[in-house]
Amino acid sequence: MRDERTALLDVVESFFVHRHDLSSVTESNYRRRYDDFVTWCRHTFGREPLVSDLEGGTVEAFLVHLRVAVSSQTARSAWVALRSIARFLAERRIHDEGGLSVLRLVRMPKVKDESRRALTDDEMWRLLQVAAEGELGKRDSAIVSVFLGCGLRRGELVSVRLGDVSLRERRLHVRAATSKSIHARDCTIPVETAKALDGYFDDRAGETSDDTPLFEDRHGQALTGNAVRKLFERLRVRSGIPDLCAHMLRHTWATNFHRSRSGSRLDLMAEG
Repeated sequence: MRDERTALLDVVESFFVHRHDLSSVTESNYRRRYDDFVTWCRHTFGREPLVSDLEGGTVEAFLVHLRVAVSSQTARSAWVALRSIARFLAERRIHDEGGLSVLRLVRMPKVKDESRRALTDDEMWRLLQVAAEGELGKRDSAIVSVFLGCGLRRGELVSVRLGDVSLRERRLHVRAATSKSIHARDCTIPVETAKALDGYFDDRAGETSDDTPLFEDRHGQALTGNAVRKLFERLRVRSGIPDLCAHMLRHTWATNFHRSRSGSRLDLMAEG
């Protein structure tokens, strides 16, 4: 029987069995934050963490550590993940305070608005220019263009298949299983993004079936989220944009959507 003396990692797997409604992206994010917490507990306590270690004071100390050592955004992500598993434990009376979550009073870490900035026009054109250079320039240029033109998240981009893209209809389909919102959606492909994708298709080798990944590495394997992160680390150096990351392009897409008066906020929500 599970109780507060149970190893925390044991109930983590039970949590994911019951939370089968989570998207693969959300589950992956939760697992990273749980691994971070377990690693921190091992270093702090010198032992494997127990369910009882998931309590307000310990979690607040862990979130402070993340804010200092990593970022406030990562601390907020950990807060969401840990609160979710704490609710799960409370519902099953494994670890609770009168039937309530032991983390209900832990406050969400604040994130400065500056970290969510969009690229300026000059930065955007400079990024597109440097992305088009090099051996994989057409692929990298298409990746940047899809981020800027369709507002995809990193996990969504690497999950897109060839059959999800229709240049004739100028439509890109994001599958429910790969979306953070757990809802499928169709994104409109702007003309410039369509041109970049068309140039990439001319240069692309390998399989062409509908279920083949849209973006592949130089060995013909599906591009991973980590590979995209490393790509943007290289682009950050080459473009001279010190805080560049893939998610910044999603904010840029949303900003440009408003600037161009492409639709209402509801339209923006539906697209993104």
